Amino acid sequence: MNERTKILHHGDTPEKYFGAVNPPVVHASLFGYRTVEEFRAVNRDPFHQPVYHREYNPTVGVLEEKIAMLEHAEAGIAFSSGMGAITAPLLALLSHGDHLLVIDSVYGPTRQFCNDTLTRMGIQVEYFSAAESANLAPRLKDNTRLIYLESPGSLTFEIQDIEAVTRLARARGIYTIIDNSWATPLYQKPLDMGVDIVVHSGTKYIAGHSDLTLGLLACSEALFKKIKPTAVLLGAVLSPDDAYLALRGLRTLPLRMAQHQESALKIARWLASRPEVREVLHPGLPTFPGYELAKRQMTGYSSLFSFRLQPGTAEARRAFVDTLELFLIGYSWGGYESLMLPLDRAFAGEPDWRARRGLDDDLFRTSIGLEDPDDLIADLERGLAAWRAAMD
Repeated sequence: MNERTKILHHGDTPEKYFGAVNPPVVHASLFGYRTVEEFRAVNRDPFHQPVYHREYNPTVGVLEEKIAMLEHAEAGIAFSSGMGAITAPLLALLSHGDHLLVIDSVYGPTRQFCNDTLTRMGIQVEYFSAAESANLAPRLKDNTRLIYLESPGSLTFEIQDIEAVTRLARARGIYTIIDNSWATPLYQKPLDMGVDIVVHSGTKYIAGHSDLTLGLLACSEALFKKIKPTAVLLGAVLSPDDAYLALRGLRTLPLRMAQHQESALKIARWLASRPEVREVLHPGLPTFPGYELAKRQMTGYSSLFSFRLQPGTAEARRAFVDTLELFLIGYSWGGYESLMLPLDRAFAGEPDWRARRGLDDDLFRTSIGLEDPDDLIADLERGLAAWRAAMD
């Protein structure tokens, strides 16, 4: 069965709910039973049966089934934010004295969690570049427990060699986690390439409408049993209302991603042709450094990419952004709306890291929404005209 069909129907059981085609929102913190036998039966499997909302909710459970299906996993866990999905497996699988390898281009809050919380717990955190991912053997130690990937990255979109990392990790008994938010499970299947755990900021493309925060995790049943108890104790549970919104957004994911991809590539190519633009960082362009590896690992591209204007003044950069009418300034991405984020002050307190990542004052990250791409190009044309005028 085609994946687009499975997204619509997998995990739905209308026969249980009077024929309702949408799973109902189960507003219940507590689920009560009339007999001791019934109560003990559900408590034998509280992570899959309704006992208490923090452990399991039927509406949330449908979403967890769907993400597991999409990622070719055995189990899924939903969280109230992407950081919930990221931190739970790190806390569940790492202990004092362990060594953690993390891609240097990792999402900022993930990096902060590693540097602050995990190091305070006595976990050794070390960062590696995307280029090193082809052979991480020199980085491994006897106590290396986990390798964390994010491919593509979310600022300059570094591509890591997923299969090379997982071959090495599995041979050494090391867990691997990847943040798959950029590509979504439609365009990249990390578990098929040997990754152990996939996490998502479902706030982005999976929810798709900028109206909820959501984290998702997919893994084997064995790892589910290791991670789920920690997730329950951390309490970052998803509400049934947000699960319902996520399910609604998920149903249109294939349609939205196809439009995101088409529009973003059209605009990226247009920007690459402009004299005001020095460089476009989009994994779907042949000029992108990781293009061949991205093409091998992914079957499509999303809407988030960066571009670098010619060296300019702060006044010109401000004029470019302030003139835009359809692009909002915002941190998140993956919704229906287009965004433009200046990166001149991103991680200003870490100049060495900025230099390694290639972040400079003329770099902008854009998320191409579902507006007509020609309207967005016209808007960018106005912005570039304002940039030129301020440079004169």
